[in-house]
Amino acid sequence: MPQGFEDLEAGCWEDSGEASLYAERTYVFPGDKADVTRYYRAAAEREGWKPSRATQQSAKEDQPGNLCFTLGKADDATMVDVYFLTEEILDAEERRTGPEFSSGAGYRVAVSSTADGSATSCQD
Repeated sequence: MPQGFEDLEAGCWEDSGEASLYAERTYVFPGDKADVTRYYRAAAEREGWKPSRATQQSAKEDQPGNLCFTLGKADDATMVDVYFLTEEILDAEERRTGPEFSSGAGYRVAVSSTADGSATSCQD
């Protein structure tokens, strides 16, 4: 785990009246973003996660990018996001990065689900 990001972040939030549960962890990969994207795209699809339209498009273009999948039906209650960390995200979180961020791709894997089991979808 990167320095300062050792803990699994988990909790519940209520955004616009709908409660959601989440768990997320931050990683740094010493390679490039394309390797991270290919790995998580293949792993998610192998386990039955359905890619969002934007994720499908980045796969067609073989481009690295943020990924989003739902489990099961097209709009299910559980979603997984894999996204690359930017200075803006880290500044908004008031987080400082260790030296490992300068030698690789910093990214986060986040799983979320609606508390009541209602459908959710990826933001494209």
